[in-house]
Amino acid sequence: MSALRYFIGVLAGWLMMGSYPLFAQSADALDSIIAYEKSAWLRHQAAIERGASASANNRSDIQYCRAHWTVDPAVRYIEGVVAVVFEPTENVNSLAFDFSAALTMDSIRYRGQRLSFTQSGDVLTVHFPTVLPALLPDSLVFYYRGVPPKTGFGSFEVSQHNGVPVLWTLSQPYGARDWWPCKQSLNDKIDSMDIYVTTPDAYRAASIGLLQGEIVQAGKRTAHWKHRYPIAAYLVAIAVTNYEVLSEPIAVGVDTVLMVNYIYPESITAAKSSLSYLADHLRLFSELFGPYPFLQEKYGHAQFGWGGGMEHQTMSFMGGFGYELVAHELAHQWFGNKVTCGSWADIWLNEGFATYLSGLCYERFLPQYWHSFKQGRINSATSQPGGSIRVNDTTNVSRIFSGRLSYNKSAMVLHMLRWICGDSLFFRAVRNYINDPQVAYGYAHTPVLKAHLEAVLGRKLDYFFDDWYTGEGYPSYTVKWSQAGNGPVYVQLEQKQSHPSVSFFELPVPLRFVGPNGETQDVRLDHLFNGQTFVVPANFAVNNVLFDPDLWLISRDNVIVKTSSTPTMEELGFSLRIEPNPAQRQQVHLILKSETTTPAVFSLWTLEGRLLTEQTATLAPGQQTITLTPANASAGHYLLKVSAPTGEWWQQVILY
Repeated sequence: MSALRYFIGVLAGWLMMGSYPLFAQSADALDSIIAYEKSAWLRHQAAIERGASASANNRSDIQYCRAHWTVDPAVRYIEGVVAVVFEPTENVNSLAFDFSAALTMDSIRYRGQRLSFTQSGDVLTVHFPTVLPALLPDSLVFYYRGVPPKTGFGSFEVSQHNGVPVLWTLSQPYGARDWWPCKQSLNDKIDSMDIYVTTPDAYRAASIGLLQGEIVQAGKRTAHWKHRYPIAAYLVAIAVTNYEVLSEPIAVGVDTVLMVNYIYPESITAAKSSLSYLADHLRLFSELFGPYPFLQEKYGHAQFGWGGGMEHQTMSFMGGFGYELVAHELAHQWFGNKVTCGSWADIWLNEGFATYLSGLCYERFLPQYWHSFKQGRINSATSQPGGSIRVNDTTNVSRIFSGRLSYNKSAMVLHMLRWICGDSLFFRAVRNYINDPQVAYGYAHTPVLKAHLEAVLGRKLDYFFDDWYTGEGYPSYTVKWSQAGNGPVYVQLEQKQSHPSVSFFELPVPLRFVGPNGETQDVRLDHLFNGQTFVVPANFAVNNVLFDPDLWLISRDNVIVKTSSTPTMEELGFSLRIEPNPAQRQQVHLILKSETTTPAVFSLWTLEGRLLTEQTATLAPGQQTITLTPANASAGHYLLKVSAPTGEWWQQVILY
């Protein structure tokens, strides 16, 4: 650490004395979000088509960047000086950086001397005069200029608003190299940055971190932004126009978050109104997932000329200020920025959470929209029979940024995990995940989230992630129910799967019993296998049964069927008792009485639906004993199933 501070200090002093004069010379909210993020991938595809699909290798840890950019929002052009402090992870005599071939690298300086470099496509390789030892911080400085490539969507864009020039950048996932030399793969974050943006003095520059000050001199304005949190290259951004600045502190518990908004002058009134609810969202997310991740700096927005938004770290760029869009981009500061998906195959860790958190804002503050939010996401997720939330083709833009899968289905998969775990355990597990020191301010993959859920829940979730992360499709249920008088309700659950990748979706199924006078009783049935039958005590005569009325499950085409009353075992002429119950693990004795000769199958099951033992017998009239001998059963609760030609019954068994 002391070596790093030394290099940063020397570099900062050298830059201030030596390099700065040279530099100075030279539609639906979610649909809009998805449309923007798809466009970023189309930029990447355009890069591939021009032969630039390679990326810089990961042989160093980027610890600090100091960037000086000179831009004019009326001109598509950039001049830059970017200093980098890096630590080689191995002995190296060269390092590669992502840098567009459309730009011109004038020189690269290392310890006062020019370095040689080569360029292949959009990968620039710097050659050092000697081998640099591993784990020793070092530095170099890039001097470059040029017109960033225009792919139709823009990593670097100039436009107008109300007749005034505006410039902005948006780099997700591979657009950063279009306007500055960097390393943009998802395996290294820049630990710290200083950004200087020089523009004509009529304009102001917005960026990440905290504004340290602005200097106006000789018709130029230079803004200095300082950021001291780790950041992925695609989250670095600048925007320039004649912004007006709205700034206010927001109290969040014992903390205060500085809110800074860079808004077009003609949009001030509308923006103030639309952003009035953001404080509530900030408090909600802080309550559920821990303090705002960049508390020592700010959160804010910069208006730009795009229909959606982009979650640049500490300053989201916004094409509008709709309720859901504002919540979505704020949510990304936790899920996407503090913890970033370590592969675009796991983009659901960014987009699923951000989409779900915007729904949580409805649940807390506008509950009248919460049901329709969930229903809309379920309708989208089940509009086609296949598709997993894991991206199986990261070269396919439509697959990565699939609104149906990466956003809507992913959000509702999180909702189902909440249903399985319960609110307390679910939110505790997610807090543990987002604050895990192994991934906080770094990168994560799905197994990390899964491990935290399992640790809090106390059991494995392999079955769930096999079905919903890698598996495809959804279940459709048939619910058959009956009741005699005010007695228990007999429920049989059958399930069909929309895609052959999943043979059975093991989920707790919510039902609501409704009585003649409006009485209701909510029940939760742990559906472990197809055709499972449940006997549920009811408090009243049931007129109707509702399937998943609060929309916890991703399912569709569910059918409720009322059948004739199911007879009891006694009504069919035989009875059963377990002696003793609790029973010994080695032997379970079933005492049976039958009035007729009846074939029957007796089986013992775990609560997870695993068969322990099964025995077939033909019952003769009178009393007899059937003994089940489950192998390797541990103490706990089990289910005894009795199947006869006239019916099927279940009874709980406790083994000790």
